[in-house]
Amino acid sequence: MEYWDAYDEYREKVGYKLLRGEEIPEGKYHLCVNVFVRHIDGEFLLMHRSPKKEIHPNYYEFGAGGSVLAGEDSMTAAYRELWEETGLIPRELQLIEQVTPSNDRCHFDFYEAIVAEKTVRYQESETDGHIWLKSSELRYFMDRYPVFQNQKQIVEQMIQSED
Repeated sequence: MEYWDAYDEYREKVGYKLLRGEEIPEGKYHLCVNVFVRHIDGEFLLMHRSPKKEIHPNYYEFGAGGSVLAGEDSMTAAYRELWEETGLIPRELQLIEQVTPSNDRCHFDFYEAIVAEKTVRYQESETDGHIWLKSSELRYFMDRYPVFQNQKQIVEQMIQSED
């Protein structure tokens, strides 16, 4: 069983736990992390989600991500998710954005990880492939392959800041 801390709309813990798979009460949230992975040469890592995934099979996602476990802070979860899903250890890890989509019960913390390695391992039943892309290739890729909309928006901001 996996438990998450419950949060209010202001990202404050409310003092009880949520059980993964159970409905999250109205006005309550859990915390999620997404880690955009960039190699020191500037290329971005995209992971291919397994066709066996219940939610969004065969999508591509930037790096790694998941829910913050009960008692865990956001940055610790970012390191853990990155290691579990890719086997990568970042040289740097920086919080770049925090959002709460209106149609979701999750606060998202977006990080950028800078890594020196390009050897990626897959987490069984989670991912089954990956690709490294230059910034100049990202828009073309995102227009042709399924990616998460919230990640696409953050990547667009990252690309614009480089232009």
